[in-house]
Amino acid sequence: MSHSTTELRVPDGTPFQQVSDLLTGLYRLILAPSETTRRVFYDTFDWAIFHDGGALECRTQRSTRRLIRSDLDGASPPLSQSLAGEPGFASDLPLGPVRERILPICGIRRLLPRVEIESHVTVFRLVNDDAETLLRVELEAMIARNPGGDTCGPLASRIHLVAEPYHEQIAQEVADLLTERLGLEAVETPILSEALSACGRSPGDYSSKIEDRLDPDQRSDEALKALLRSLFATLVANLDGAREHLDSEFLHDLRVATRRTRSVLGQAKGVFPADLLEDYKVRFAWLQQITGPVRDLDVYLLDFDRYREALPARLRPSLGAVHSFLSARRSEQQGHLAVAMDSPPFADLMREWRIFLETPVAEHPAEPKAARPIKALADERIRRMAKRVRREGLAIRPDSPATDLHELRKSCKKLRYLMELFQSLYPRAKIARLIKLLKALLDHLGLVQDLAVQAEHLLDWAKQMQAEARADTETLLAMGALVGQLLGRQEQARADFAEVFDHYLHDDHQALFRALFGRS
Repeated sequence: MSHSTTELRVPDGTPFQQVSDLLTGLYRLILAPSETTRRVFYDTFDWAIFHDGGALECRTQRSTRRLIRSDLDGASPPLSQSLAGEPGFASDLPLGPVRERILPICGIRRLLPRVEIESHVTVFRLVNDDAETLLRVELEAMIARNPGGDTCGPLASRIHLVAEPYHEQIAQEVADLLTERLGLEAVETPILSEALSACGRSPGDYSSKIEDRLDPDQRSDEALKALLRSLFATLVANLDGAREHLDSEFLHDLRVATRRTRSVLGQAKGVFPADLLEDYKVRFAWLQQITGPVRDLDVYLLDFDRYREALPARLRPSLGAVHSFLSARRSEQQGHLAVAMDSPPFADLMREWRIFLETPVAEHPAEPKAARPIKALADERIRRMAKRVRREGLAIRPDSPATDLHELRKSCKKLRYLMELFQSLYPRAKIARLIKLLKALLDHLGLVQDLAVQAEHLLDWAKQMQAEARADTETLLAMGALVGQLLGRQEQARADFAEVFDHYLHDDHQALFRALFGRS
């Protein structure tokens, strides 16, 4: 049978001695051995567990280490399982209730230490005349630290009243007494939030989503710089994780921020000087280029189980050599990327771009559209790109070359980024509907292209593995079978394009485009 726990916050300056003196005068107390506990709270870089309403901690006490997932609001009993080492990916955790609970939330993101708490707990047992424990009183003094680093400072002390079964009334009686006599308060702030605050952080302080709220009448140069600063902050936040390859999403978010930056630069003609735009277009294109090989290999490895399952059971084991080959290639490319990210051209790009973004706009700009209201500029650029998507899509025929679909995909990406960047200027539900519509079209175009590219890469890798004697006959046969499946799916996706694009062109959808962005 589970115990019930009441948690109270001790006001600053109230010594534990007052608590023990008060209880000793009214109850029979037995002092139990004190305990020191190390608690390290983990979450993904994008705070997936916190956003799910939970906290995850690795609690080490004596020689025992447990992984505990609790609700921030305390609505449900905590989940707990033993743990041998430090948590990494949720998928690598041993089977248990915590793993089962957090795996769908964390996905492919690594669990990272966010804050550490060292607790010193003084324990009393409140007993009856027969020495039966009625209530366990835990007086906890805590210090917050950055994970493996400096001490942030002490936290407000807490008292935990852990009632034995059928003795909850005693816990309530003691809680009322401590509240009335010593001014103790019910705990309202989760210890995770309090510890992070002591270390100068707040949970949920990172998101790759675009959350800037733009004023429709704001000058275009000011608004675009605000967006670019936000994108740069996202890019910088992911640099270390991408350089060290902590998980694949660091590089993914860095690349998305880079693509969005390039999209803004591509639509900033007349807002910023032409030579400046051209310079940074080239330099951010270089950043996109050097991060591409690792990201491509990440995608193949993330999808590898799906590739394996697509084959007959007899051929699946033969793909093991392919996985080893791709893993080695990724490690090699990751080394090249780390060198590029430590190079002078990269450092110069980061430094000079920051200077540009932090330089105030001119009061009287020379560029003709710099002072134009951002809403008018956004309408014009989105309208123009939507017209291009419509024109390019209508030109696609069953025998059109693959390059035509690739160009359409690039135009769709630019349109999507524009709508996402400027979405705060439009009614939320309506712009979200169009972004979702465009995403469906993009997903299909991506499928058409990616399947063909994947098949081509597999053929190239098969040749390399054969030349390097890293693939036997069965591995090559399995790779050939997989290429055949990919090309078959690609042909079907290509055949389905007309139906998908017809849905995009539906009168209701196009009417919504005109209503939001005006007629071309």
